[in-house]
Amino acid sequence: MPKTAKDIMKLIAEQDVKMVDFKIVDIGGQFRHVTIPAEHFSEDTMENGIGFDASNYGYAVVEKSDMVYIPDPDTAMIDPFCEVKTLSMIGNAMIIDYPKNRPLAQYPRNIVLAAEQYLKDTGIADTMLILPEFEFYLFDQVGWKVDHNNIAVSLDAQQAHWNSDVEGFGVIVPFQKHYHVAKPLDKTYECRSEMCMEIEKAGIPVKYHHPEVGGAGQFEIEPLLGKMSAMADGSMMIKYIIHNVADKHGLTATLMPKPVYGEAGSGMHVHMLLLKDGEPVFSDDGGYSHLSKEAHWFMGGLLKHIASLCAITNPSTNSFKRLVPGF
Repeated sequence: MPKTAKDIMKLIAEQDVKMVDFKIVDIGGQFRHVTIPAEHFSEDTMENGIGFDASNYGYAVVEKSDMVYIPDPDTAMIDPFCEVKTLSMIGNAMIIDYPKNRPLAQYPRNIVLAAEQYLKDTGIADTMLILPEFEFYLFDQVGWKVDHNNIAVSLDAQQAHWNSDVEGFGVIVPFQKHYHVAKPLDKTYECRSEMCMEIEKAGIPVKYHHPEVGGAGQFEIEPLLGKMSAMADGSMMIKYIIHNVADKHGLTATLMPKPVYGEAGSGMHVHMLLLKDGEPVFSDDGGYSHLSKEAHWFMGGLLKHIASLCAITNPSTNSFKRLVPGF
């Protein structure tokens, strides 16, 4: 059952919440946030939202940047990384208008909701389920510098093969031999287990976590299938949790595609299913490779629009550093 402003105010009172935090996604896919004292949260907050400067998020020019953020009460959760008791909500960016504010069309969350509605309107399917795989590296040390006369990067993972001759380390993972290694080679097991426990607390079921191929500290956390809009929010929350739990353990997490030259890259593989009336749209035992015409059209559509999609799926030079011939 969807929550209301009154439900949130009741939760604030029951949990003795001191602050209410509103998380917003910027054009680069990072969380930004703004926080108000809990006693100032009201039904008006849910109706009229919180004002913000959209130009600093990459969504608008400076002279037309005043917008409002409307929180989604169904995303409310206690933020485990705040010492002051804080209730956190994700929500939507809206353009200020009269008599009613309207969704900012290019805001990622609004795009997802519009896509779900379009899927239903076409009659092709009524539900899209997705399962993203979160591959990432955990480093003991990271540093970089980009200056007019100096560009440099340094990183270290205690278990990496380049530390084989460092006195006192001893337990080293061979190059590209990290997949599913057990303790004592698996040095960040407790950290990742804590990540998964926090992800579960956030209402996102976890399938498993494990070491990945990259010997310099590559890992994977995989959730279960979820509805597209819920998993879009869940993906942002999973990354938020990965970064914050890593920081708590004195580590630095990165989900960038190719953080270490020569090591395995991190690909955010996404499983996608379409359902109509609970039945899989892509399945057809009489079709080629047991796939329906819709499945082939789906793949064809991806290939037809791949150049445009790369702006989202492979937005950086580092994205293409991950792509190795033959893999």
